[in-house]
Amino acid sequence: MNDLKEILSQSVRGIKGYFKAELKLSVLTFILLCIGFVIIGIDYWGLKALGIAIVDMVPILGSGIIMIPWALIHFFMGNTTLAWQIGLLYIVINVIRQVAEPFVTGREIGVRPLYTFISTIACILLFGPFGAILGALVAIVIKAVYEVKMVRKNYSSK
Repeated sequence: MNDLKEILSQSVRGIKGYFKAELKLSVLTFILLCIGFVIIGIDYWGLKALGIAIVDMVPILGSGIIMIPWALIHFFMGNTTLAWQIGLLYIVINVIRQVAEPFVTGREIGVRPLYTFISTIACILLFGPFGAILGALVAIVIKAVYEVKMVRKNYSSK
């Protein structure tokens, strides 16, 4: 029963770290959006970047839920240059975020970035888009179980 409590405690700590990592990634998205919007010449760039960064914190939805339709609307309205700029900005932000995510999340939850990445990819393959959320959670629980077993093993061998 003590092991289960310890696993639960470490899992909760890891989940808090996961949310802290998501907040850091949203701040990164906000900064990149601000820079991109200023370069493109978007009005109210800070407010728009903040709104998109907040939506970006919602798992699965991400910034694409706003930026893709926004680019498409401009494209069909004939503002093709702005549409391509918004689309390119979305791609750049997405690539940077995908590269940074395993490192930031791994550091915050205490799991090596490679393991977080492998866990996320495996969960995406198994569960689809919902697996993107599960990947980090699975890595957190596996790490907690492993650490509790290692502590117990080291304690019992002394």
